[in-house]
Amino acid sequence: MSRRLLFLPTALMLALSPTLVKAGEGRADDYSALAQQETRLATIGYRLTTASAGWCPEVTPQPGWILGDLRQFKPGERAAASGTYGVGDGAFVAAVVPGSPADRAGLTRGTRIAAINGDAIAPSDTGPTIRIDTAIVKLYTIDPTAAWTVTDSAGRLYPMAPAPGCASAFRVELSGAQAAANGILVRVTLKLARSIADDSELAAVVAHELAHNILRHRERLGKDRSAARVRATELEADRLAVWLMADAGYDPAAAVRFWNRHKRPLVRAASHPPRGERIAAIEAEIAAMRAARAAGPARRPPLIDALPPLE
Repeated sequence: MSRRLLFLPTALMLALSPTLVKAGEGRADDYSALAQQETRLATIGYRLTTASAGWCPEVTPQPGWILGDLRQFKPGERAAASGTYGVGDGAFVAAVVPGSPADRAGLTRGTRIAAINGDAIAPSDTGPTIRIDTAIVKLYTIDPTAAWTVTDSAGRLYPMAPAPGCASAFRVELSGAQAAANGILVRVTLKLARSIADDSELAAVVAHELAHNILRHRERLGKDRSAARVRATELEADRLAVWLMADAGYDPAAAVRFWNRHKRPLVRAASHPPRGERIAAIEAEIAAMRAARAAGPARRPPLIDALPPLE
């Protein structure tokens, strides 16, 4: 069980800032493209989280899904979105990773989630992502090594096999920062995901954001978000992402390829390191990781065992 369990529900609701999203002109192919990238992100996130579960400081069940809710879309677009995600109220399965617990249990895109381990996912609040967020909170209460269950809106029970993974959920969004993490959730925009054809390069972006969550950067920064401290978190995330990618079977050098190809920064801020500095840090960490793993294949990332102060 998570060490932050007692504080998580409040922290999550404060950390997430749900907004209604708009999918272009509301065409069917807009939602099909969104669903395609959701499956891609779910697959990358599942690989990254489960492969590094052995050294992550906080572990939760990883179902191998991304959840959605028609209330995420503007009212005039919900009928069109139903063509991709099905009709019905409640949080639903938007993407399923092949071979994951969700897939093996028989969950498919559009399945409405009514309960997890018998606890209803039906808060009265009308926020667009409140039911998704409630499901995420529930996963933090489940022993990641234990089996659990999902109940759909028709009352069917789905047995979920345990799959421990680094604590984080994932979401594709249609607006906002191109890539972001808030301690609990990794967000990637549809525009950015579609612009990165190489799965390994997209994994580099996702691993960087996941590293922010693992290293508790939102919590560690607190109210002191000076440029130097934010810059330190960015370099830490670049370094830990190397280990996440390697464990998941992605080539860490894809992060270098991404930054060489992606000339413009994902976030326009003076607090973010320049591209050349980031590439140098990534290359140095790749070399250090390979040397460490050559000496001991089970070596853990140094940042996990000796986290330096943000200065």
